[in-house]
Amino acid sequence: MSVVTGFVIFFGVLNILLLLAKAENAVGIWSNPLGKWNEEWYAWKVLILAGYVIFGLIVNILTMVFMLNSIKLIKCGEFFSKRNANIIWWSAPVYFLSGLCANNFPIIYGAPLFMVYPNTFFTPLLLIGVAIIYSAGVRLSEENRLTV
Repeated sequence: MSVVTGFVIFFGVLNILLLLAKAENAVGIWSNPLGKWNEEWYAWKVLILAGYVIFGLIVNILTMVFMLNSIKLIKCGEFFSKRNANIIWWSAPVYFLSGLCANNFPIIYGAPLFMVYPNTFFTPLLLIGVAIIYSAGVRLSEENRLTV
């Protein structure tokens, strides 16, 4: 589990750096901006860029915190916790918003259409299913602790 957590943290940090590099590439803080920042749809483009960065960072941070919490729980001889259940519940809407912004990131470069792909809905629904199962595990774990 420690190796998996190490990979998750490594790739989470790498993903955060790539996310920030892509945002910088569109805005052009240190280079010429590749995004088309004309007056047309300016507020919409800013909203998509901000959502892409903010929700992308939150998704990566939630994933890393979940894995670190899991390592601590396993060292204590447990697997389920309310804290991790809350992380999974919060990750579903955040992942939905992150996916929505990521799917529409090409609008910043001048793409004319707002796109919604099936995975934008499928992955958050899958996360909700996992959260339901994990929450049931938390309840069962608490009941077992009380009966012993």
